[in-house]
Amino acid sequence: MPSRRPLERQLLLGFVLPVLAIITVTVFSLLAFSEYRLGAQAVTHTHSVIDQVRTLQLAERQWALQPDEAAEKNFNREWGRTFALLQDNPAQQRRLEQWRSGLFELRDASVTARLQRNLAVAQEMVDVEKAVLASRRAVTQDRINAAQWAVVIGLPLTALFGAALGLRLLSRVRSLTVPLLRATARVQSGDLSVRVPVSGQDELSVIAAHFNDMTASLQKTLREQQLMQRTLEDQVSSLVQASTTELQVLSQLGVFMQACDAQSEAAEVIARVAPALFPVGGSVSLLVESRNMLERLAVWGDVPAGGTWLPEECWASRLGTDHAAGPDLNTPRCRHDRSEGGTLCLTLSAQGETLGVVTLAFPDGQSALDAQDLARRFADRLALSLANLRLKETLRHQSVRDSLTGLYNRRYFEETGVRELARAERQGQPLSVLMLDVDHFKQFNDVHGHAVGDMVLRRLGHVLGRLFREEDVVCRYGGEEFVLLLPNCGSEAAQERAEALRVAAEALILAAPDSGGLTVTVSVGVTTIAGDRSDLAALVRQADQALYRAKAQGRNRVVVHRAVD
Repeated sequence: MPSRRPLERQLLLGFVLPVLAIITVTVFSLLAFSEYRLGAQAVTHTHSVIDQVRTLQLAERQWALQPDEAAEKNFNREWGRTFALLQDNPAQQRRLEQWRSGLFELRDASVTARLQRNLAVAQEMVDVEKAVLASRRAVTQDRINAAQWAVVIGLPLTALFGAALGLRLLSRVRSLTVPLLRATARVQSGDLSVRVPVSGQDELSVIAAHFNDMTASLQKTLREQQLMQRTLEDQVSSLVQASTTELQVLSQLGVFMQACDAQSEAAEVIARVAPALFPVGGSVSLLVESRNMLERLAVWGDVPAGGTWLPEECWASRLGTDHAAGPDLNTPRCRHDRSEGGTLCLTLSAQGETLGVVTLAFPDGQSALDAQDLARRFADRLALSLANLRLKETLRHQSVRDSLTGLYNRRYFEETGVRELARAERQGQPLSVLMLDVDHFKQFNDVHGHAVGDMVLRRLGHVLGRLFREEDVVCRYGGEEFVLLLPNCGSEAAQERAEALRVAAEALILAAPDSGGLTVTVSVGVTTIAGDRSDLAALVRQADQALYRAKAQGRNRVVVHRAVD
């Protein structure tokens, strides 16, 4: 750091030197005044001595002219006064004593001789006093001249030095204050790049250096804040974009899942939408109807397809909470998990019922923990959609299925029959309709009870479901009557299959509480169109007419409707 002594020394010098100059002038003035006062006193004393010498001469003259006791006393008195005045000058006192002694030595001489002798002594004393007076006046004048020169020269020099030092300090201060004021104005306007020039090593240069350090620090802090603000804005933008993407994907998942009619469609939707949120991979497994096993519904990414596993193989299923595992976590892996990275298992629960488990794959365990909130929202949306789909399938099943036999009901037959009939006409393919009735079914109910009658219908429904193709439509038409729609099946093939059905039904042996075994026989009416234009009601009437003829001919037989009949 630059030393702060130079400016302090200049300020101290500018204060001390004028003070010293004033003190010096004052001292010289006081000395001159003191010398002047002493000189004045010396002049007065000298004049007093000269006057007293003249007085003593007069007393001597009077005593010489009138030598009486009074004149002698007067002379002695004046001599004593003169001697007292000369106490600071022993030489003069000796001359005065010489004067007196000479007076007594020449007592017998003439008056003129005595006066003449002492006149020389008196004149010598006066000359000595005048010489002392002149010397004192010269010393006093020298002191006064020195004081005058000190005032005349010292004060202007002091003033000139003070002015020069003041101008120097003013220039130095202005060299900082002017740039500093301009710099502060620019800083106030927001320009932190301004710097004040640093010159010298005094306190002002320290102030300038500190100002530059302050603006540099503020500029650095501002850049850091701006960088932090841009980073924060980017992060917020990324979060908003990610949240928007997540919301869009989840909304898209909900929309498509709501429009699904079967779990197979839902599996395809999940496999296509889920990678947008969890690109590494994952799977959705649902509990089977027995609820003792989970079966994979949909998979995506690096996850093997298919497979079943037990609920107790998953920690999420056992604990009823989300479970994350990975090489960097101290939690155990689920037994159904064969991956090496991070895994997150979440239960699918909706409407108070557990539907299955979602298993998501991540690069590591920490990534699984970071995505847990998003995964939970995904699982909740998926669980609700699957629950709605299951409810929709249940309602659809109940609306088109017969509750006793599990076969399609008459409503489904009428809806599907029109569609199959139009397809057969469009493609020029044959379409056959089989109408069958349980022979003597009323006796089962009357003799053995309705429970046995229901058992007959269930067993017959099982036989129908086993014998016919998946694309065939097997329906319970009403009571003990059944109707079958066989697409792309000609008359001969339909007759053969009807005969196989009759034989299979006759082979049924049913156990009843009051009988060792009951047999069941059916009568079947068959009709076929070969791409001709027709309607479903006409086909049903034709098959029904063939059925009546089979019953009229003795039951337990197959009769084919022919146009010539």
